Amino acid sequence: MADEASGKGKHLGGRIKEGLGDLLGDREMKREGAADQMEGEAEQDQARAREQEREAAARKEAAKRAKE
Repeated sequence: MADEASGKGKHLGGRIKEGLGDLLGDREMKREGAADQMEGEAEQDQARAREQEREAAARKEAAKRAKE
């Protein structure tokens, strides 16, 4: 299960890899770095979505209790 910190690490690693690929003229490394960045961003998005889901469930439960 991915978390936001892991996603940030992947994204940062991808940026570095992409930059190195650009610097060295290695197109494959540059593409891999861009792909790693996208994967890291997706992991961060998943983590944020899970957190929003938990918060929404807590708000729903609180509203339910307030009605009682």
